[in-house]
Amino acid sequence: MDNNNPKNFQICSVCGVSITEEGQVNFSTGNPGTRARLYARVCNYVQKPGCINQESELRGEITREDSFESGEDLLMPFLSSLE
Repeated sequence: MDNNNPKNFQICSVCGVSITEEGQVNFSTGNPGTRARLYARVCNYVQKPGCINQESELRGEITREDSFESGEDLLMPFLSSLE
């Protein structure tokens, strides 16, 4: 962590989220989350240098609730024509 930062949090240069010293992730919208949720929803897919959430021991275990729903159960309307 940056000891010169009075709020004592890190900001990811890749996605812009802030992570507190306690591990709370502050997303741009919505409720705060965890490093595991951030990894499951963003970091796992972005894979860019500079990501501050690549250390598995800091992330912890990723649960089903951390990921987005797969959409497998969504029913799509059938369009017979595009008229």
